[in-house]
Amino acid sequence: MTFPAAPPGSRRPTRRGWGLLAAAAVLCGGGLGLGYLGPAVLGGLALPAFAAAVLLARPPGPVRVRRRVTATRVRAGEPVTVTLDLPPVRAAAAEHLTGPDGTAAFSLGTARRLRYEVTPGRRGVLEAGPLTLVRTDPLGLVRAARRADDAPVRILVHPRHHELAPAPAAGAGGRDTAAAVTRAADGAFAGLREHAPGDDVRRVHWRTSARRGRLMVREHADSPRPELTVLVDDRHGPAELDALAEVAASIVRTAPAELRLAGGGRATGGTVAHLDLLAEAAPRPGADFAGACAALRGGPPGRAIVLLSGRAAADAGIALAALAGRRAVSLVAVIGDGPLTAPPSAQVKVLQAADPAEFAERWNRFPRWPGDGT
Repeated sequence: MTFPAAPPGSRRPTRRGWGLLAAAAVLCGGGLGLGYLGPAVLGGLALPAFAAAVLLARPPGPVRVRRRVTATRVRAGEPVTVTLDLPPVRAAAAEHLTGPDGTAAFSLGTARRLRYEVTPGRRGVLEAGPLTLVRTDPLGLVRAARRADDAPVRILVHPRHHELAPAPAAGAGGRDTAAAVTRAADGAFAGLREHAPGDDVRRVHWRTSARRGRLMVREHADSPRPELTVLVDDRHGPAELDALAEVAASIVRTAPAELRLAGGGRATGGTVAHLDLLAEAAPRPGADFAGACAALRGGPPGRAIVLLSGRAAADAGIALAALAGRRAVSLVAVIGDGPLTAPPSAQVKVLQAADPAEFAERWNRFPRWPGDGT
């Protein structure tokens, strides 16, 4: 059963209450109009019953709620459990969720400890809460609601990713070089933090994880020098942006990278920072894509990657022209079935795929750099 949002302390008729009022109006109007006293009296009796229901359905008092989640970062398609602790209160609880799949509200019951599980199907930001306490009169004619004194919990839903072969290091080729760069970039140990989607399993600190009952990973102080610069075209719709985010998430997990959005977002930290940026990315139709591509020409010497949606395939020419002056080989990836209007060059390769899964397949098909030898 769903409950719509209601202001603090509000009272509203239920469906049964609206039905009673409608029946009372028909009986009173029809009885008086046709000269039948009995139906008119019966309809009049419904009004005191409804007034009594309004008095009995008192809104719950102020309540402070403690809300906990199993993880503040999850991958799309992975469940997260939300636990709420309430003081004793005789009212049903209705939790409100706002996220990439829309807004929902559902009943949780009357227990002091409430627990539910939600599985976001898309990347984005999921907010659990606020909680609404609902109380009705014994006849179920009037519903009184009050928002609990709690703050929603923000959960970042990272995009899905695919396993890609390691990208070669800038100025060099081959997977062995990329692996060496990744090993050399581990940096100095700086502490432990909770595991997040996308973390390398080799960094899990098993002894601490066993003691705390949850996965903990090593954090390193030194940030590796980006070997890839990934630019995502975020000018288009949510479905297209979801596909590009899935591809970008797969790429940034292969080597140290700098992630940019055409709309201005940027992340240069580890994989978690990249995935956070992709989770929060929203369509920006007015982004200066040409300017973002031009900025890559004078950026870091690492390899540049530009991701385009299928409907923006014509903009591949803009990216090709902007990257033609770079010394390192660059890649323009078009995710979609749109026709290409500009041919690749010796310095700029083009990889076109219908969806993220096909992109991963084509990327892994080449031993050095996607597009070489095509």
